[in-house]
Amino acid sequence: MSTSATLAPEVAAQDKGPSIVAVNCVVTSLTTIFVFARLYVRGVLQRKLQLDDGLIVVSLICGWLTVAFSVASVASGNGKHIDVLLPNQISGAVLWTMVGFVPGVLSFSIPKLAAIYLLTRLLEPGKRHRIFLWTMGILCVLILIGCIAILFGQCTPSRAQWDLTITEKTCINPYILVNYSIFAGAFSGFVDLYLAAYPAMVLFQLQLNKKKKLALSAALGLGSVACVVAIYKTTRIPGLASKDFTFDTSDLTIWTCVEGSSVIIATCIPVLRPLVELIFGRRAMGSSGDRNGYKNYGTSRSNTRDELEMNSRRRKVKGPYDLETNIDVAAKDGSQEEILPRDPTKPPSPNTRAEGIVRTQSVTILYDDDKESDGPIKKYENWNNR
Repeated sequence: MSTSATLAPEVAAQDKGPSIVAVNCVVTSLTTIFVFARLYVRGVLQRKLQLDDGLIVVSLICGWLTVAFSVASVASGNGKHIDVLLPNQISGAVLWTMVGFVPGVLSFSIPKLAAIYLLTRLLEPGKRHRIFLWTMGILCVLILIGCIAILFGQCTPSRAQWDLTITEKTCINPYILVNYSIFAGAFSGFVDLYLAAYPAMVLFQLQLNKKKKLALSAALGLGSVACVVAIYKTTRIPGLASKDFTFDTSDLTIWTCVEGSSVIIATCIPVLRPLVELIFGRRAMGSSGDRNGYKNYGTSRSNTRDELEMNSRRRKVKGPYDLETNIDVAAKDGSQEEILPRDPTKPPSPNTRAEGIVRTQSVTILYDDDKESDGPIKKYENWNNR
């Protein structure tokens, strides 16, 4: 039965339920916009989806499952003090809150793997560093999953945590879960911070203008925001051991969803550069070039990695034009006109063209306007066969 008479009226009236639903729905809806923008860039502009896109989609699904379970828990009474709830309300609120933590944890752990996949493809770290990154990411996911295992396994039988009719049960000290979860949250924040700082250190070693370095470092380093969220969330974890579970875990429910959204958004933003330049122009991200740079985006290999993904190895040029070909230049004007050799029995004539396939090469070289750049930033080669 309800024991609201033991609480002051103003305390008994406290209800964080509406805040849980409002915040979780808003941040997850915002996250959905970023994920769809990412899929538009990868699927439409680049016409090539990657593994990290699939991981982000799975993370978004987990985010919406978190929202759904939080709504169900609020409908049962989560967000209110446990003393004002009926036994069936307590049972529903505790059950759906615990279930909601499962996709909630996955929503901010899986995107770390997507971020590692993106960074290893962009920055091409050495073999040892690549192994370190993947080991750190996978270990973080396993540690966070351990929180779920302890949460549901801390009592025997497990359903005794939400089924109040079960009186014979054995439970471990609830602070085992609290302390382990604080450790897991701190480690998760460290991983976010490392993944944010690593690209900045690499980019500032490249020969790029300061505006471009800052823009790319900010785009790739937004995981630092997720780090701050993760650290703050750990201060809410002691609510898991509170006797007023339905009220004291409300903040943890909110910040779990916020952390998942912040990690997903931070992983999506670096991929959105083509969309930003398509809308606001190439100067918006510190780039130079013509306005039609993305008119045929996705049809040229040079528009997939070089424009989006900063790769220090690919920025090393051999010369002003860096052209490589195995075809001899036969024309006096320097163009490569003929693929097939001439017939040796027929002398060449300046007024006649070769029989067979004729190829014309057009080359466009783009240079950065900044004086600090000492080489071309883009090379386009188009071959016309006729």
